[in-house]
Amino acid sequence: MSGTPVAGVEAVSEDEFRAETSGEGLPPLARVRDGLHVLPQALGSTHSPRYTLSYLVLDTAGGVHVIDPGWDSDENRARLENALDSLGRSITDVRSTVSTHLHRDHLGLADHLRDRVGAVIVLHEREQAAIERLADARDRQTPGAATARLISWGVPAGRRAELEPMSIEVTAARSSADRLVSDGDVLDIPGRRLEVLDTPGHTPGHIALVDRDERLVFTGDHLLPSIYGGIGLGGPVEDAIGDQLASLDRLEQLESGQSYAVDGMFEVLPGHGFRFTGLTARVRDTREHHLARSAEVAELLGQSSGASVWQVAEGVRWSAGWANLRPFHRFSALAQTAMHVAHLRLADEKGVG
Repeated sequence: MSGTPVAGVEAVSEDEFRAETSGEGLPPLARVRDGLHVLPQALGSTHSPRYTLSYLVLDTAGGVHVIDPGWDSDENRARLENALDSLGRSITDVRSTVSTHLHRDHLGLADHLRDRVGAVIVLHEREQAAIERLADARDRQTPGAATARLISWGVPAGRRAELEPMSIEVTAARSSADRLVSDGDVLDIPGRRLEVLDTPGHTPGHIALVDRDERLVFTGDHLLPSIYGGIGLGGPVEDAIGDQLASLDRLEQLESGQSYAVDGMFEVLPGHGFRFTGLTARVRDTREHHLARSAEVAELLGQSSGASVWQVAEGVRWSAGWANLRPFHRFSALAQTAMHVAHLRLADEKGVG
């Protein structure tokens, strides 16, 4: 196994770790457990994440269930068919797709599989509601809506044009689920017990899937090995930061009271990057990252309580530096800042902090 910059977190797959850290090529199809394989699916991106980790579950009745099928492209369709052929199955064996959340790099291929072979699309009930809200908002959006949001953030007039085309909502798919699930539900997969765990934050209805027998947890974009997943990327909610922190607490509880010997730990199967062990260590590191950002925003607001989101964001220590952020990443930074401001103000109203 390969060590990572986070103490206690180790990559399970050398191929996946090398692909993630070198930025070269896609890792191959790999066995996770008997009847469970991981298939990296291309995103066409030159920076991390460059691929989605899709998981193929072979059930005991001859069916196949695809967790996070990935971006819909001719290349990914062919990779999936070739992978199934190599496992002695075919595309016609696919019974369902289960997506951890609504983004196209996780849900996109699901519609193709339903149209071609009748594979049932499974989503959390809150995620389906979020898809419908986003679709309605896109259909109803007026030309001035993007500008109004930028004005509310205090973006200077001379900087608005570069940000107006940006939207963190454009990556949402428009799929409609055939089966809705909620916290505690067990997926209909013969021979394997996968339990739904609510993990909102990245999106309103994001889920993790827990296999307690094999000590596996599929974390989607909620918990990633080498980058921090975005927050609030499925439409507006009251407190996306608070949701994310509460979901991290739920994940950490999976290992609470367990021995930290290898046999007692969960293997984490994320949506991007590489599979890893060290769930608790990565949860704590991710939590600290978000809390540190909130503390930084709180300090800046303390220096100027009337500061706009733009003014606060200018003062935040972004990894690439505020001046170096490309328009999409600057838009994302502004959205993150706005969410931290809302989280802090809500906590203040509730007397928490």
